[in-house]
Order: sequence, then C-alpha cells, then structure tokens
Amino acid sequence: MSFIQLNSVTKNFPKFTIGPCDLSIEKGEFFGIFGPPSSGKTSILKIILGLLSPDSGSFYLDNEEITHLAAHERNFSMVFQNLALFPHMNGRDNILFPAIESNVPESVYNERFDEVVDVLHISHILHKSPAQMSGGEKQRIALGRAFINKSSAILLDEPLSALDARLREEMKIELKRLQIEMNQTFVYVSHDEEEVLSISDRVGIMIDGKIRQIDDPSVVYDYPNSADVGRLIGSPPMNFFPASFDTSSKHLHIPNLDLKVKIERDDELPRKLLAGVRPEDFQLLEVANEDSFKSLVLNFEPLGSYTIVNLQCPHSEDVFKIRLNGQYNFEFKQSVDLAVHSNKVRLFNESEDLV
Repeated sequence: MSFIQLNSVTKNFPKFTIGPCDLSIEKGEFFGIFGPPSSGKTSILKIILGLLSPDSGSFYLDNEEITHLAAHERNFSMVFQNLALFPHMNGRDNILFPAIESNVPESVYNERFDEVVDVLHISHILHKSPAQMSGGEKQRIALGRAFINKSSAILLDEPLSALDARLREEMKIELKRLQIEMNQTFVYVSHDEEEVLSISDRVGIMIDGKIRQIDDPSVVYDYPNSADVGRLIGSPPMNFFPASFDTSSKHLHIPNLDLKVKIERDDELPRKLLAGVRPEDFQLLEVANEDSFKSLVLNFEPLGSYTIVNLQCPHSEDVFKIRLNGQYNFEFKQSVDLAVHSNKVRLFNESEDLV
C-alpha cells in the first residue's frame, strides 16, 4: 500500500459529487493535482487534511486507516492559497506558531527553526510583519510554518496563484528544490497546467469531481487516456477530428483534413475513431507531397518564441490550431501545406477513450 492511499472516496454536495476517487501517493513524492476551477481539487485536499469527511470510502496513511481522525490528529501541514499569515506576528512568530501550539519542546523547535531558516534563506525577513513583506517573502514564511513540524506530508492549495508571473517561475524552482532537499511528501493543487506539469513527479488530472488519469506528466501529455484529458492538457490543447480506419489497407482517413495516414499497429482498431493531434505535431511544408494536405490560414498569434496559427479544415467549417517554433507571418486565407507523422496521431474510440 502507498504512503497516502484513498480508496473509493466520495463526498456529496448539493449539486456536485466528488469521486469515487482512488489515489495513491508515495513517500517523498511531489504529487500534483490539476484540473479546471470547481473540478474538486481543493475538496480532495481538504479530505486528505481532515477538514472534510468523506461520505464513503477509506483513507490510509502509512498503512494505518485514518478516515475518521480529526485534522489535528493527522500530522499534515497546509499552505493555503491566501497563505493565511497572522498579520500581528512577525515572520519568526508566524513560523513557530504551529510548533508552540503543538507543545513541541523549545529545544526541539529551535533546532528545527534554524534548519528551516537556513533552507528557505529567510533570516533577513524574520523581523518583518506580513504587511512589510513582498509576495515571495510571504510565500517563504508560509512554507516555513508548514516545515516547522515534521509533518507526514505538506499540502499546498494553489500557493503561487497570487504571485506575478516572474515570481511564480522563481517559486516553482524553489518549491521543487525544497521538496528534494527535505525529502518531504508534497501534494500540490493548481489550475495552472504548466505549473503542475513542470514540477510534479506524477500528476492526477481531475475533471468534474473525478480523477481521470494519474501518471508521469510526460505520459499524461503525450498519451491522454481520454479525449477529455486531451482537451484539458496543452496550450493550445489537442485538436480532434472524426476518423475512420480501413483494416485492409491499415490507413486512417481523416475526412475533414483530406488526410490519409498509415497506422502501423498489430491490434484491432474500431472502424470509427476520433483522431487527436497536438498543435506542435503538425509540420509546415514548403513543398507539398503525397502525404500532405492543404489548409487556409484564418489568423495567427505571434508569441515570441512560437506562433499559434488558426486554420480552417479543407472540407469543413471547423477550425484547428497548429504551433510553429519561431516567428511567422501569414496572409488572411493563405493556403499552406501541412503534414502529420503517423506516430503523433492519438486514436480514441466512440467512448472517447484512448485505443
């Protein structure tokens, strides 16, 4: 059994249900939970913490069932979205508060405090009140408060959402460094896809109250187990096209793109499929070939190191997106030649599950 284990956990709200959720988190793992707003991410975190009681299912910590233990008995630390620092306390007192309240001996928490201050590099801000601190300084104090007691795991609920973009980038790197150096288990919730995928060892994708896929970030991105996950992950997300498979010729036909792709697979495929292609997996060709298709440019978005191009399917009014490295310039309704390599096409059945 894993270090943190949720078995068929459900929680019913008046107009929404969480679960049933099965979740396994290993000791020392940086586990991310990603999903759109109101998908149930924070509720799962509160169930783990003990602020919400599940209506059914069980919860284990290190092989011991703690489903009905109160929050203060679970030995978890929490970093809240708004950081929740005490405004009347300076940095030092904010960090020490949980240890003092837990009746930790002074000699023990002082030693732990010195270790936390050293790891977080915050000795120069301990005298400040939260009102005198920058966003990044408040973030470090909140992390110090979570670290001061030797918790089983640290739960983080969108802790970077209030920071500006540059500071978020810095804190992402810092969080991963801290987690590795302290060999601590992190459960990290965010609706920022890039944030979660870039620092998590594994990630759980949550949609409409259910955990739809758990895997390494690269696997979730390259092989979403359903079209719903493919639509959620990626910026821009995966494009989807109705497709049919000819078992005799082993060709996949995508009518909207006027495209036929040879599929080298030994297993049986359904005749009717949904083909998914990431925007960056289209190739822009200078010269058309037998495997290419033509499309019309509707508009484009130059974004510095890459360009997003919106195109009209050649045989429908549908629009799809491609992503090209570098800067490009197109005319409205310009015709371009595109190609897709067969190993970049993901196939989904009528239930929109990966096949």
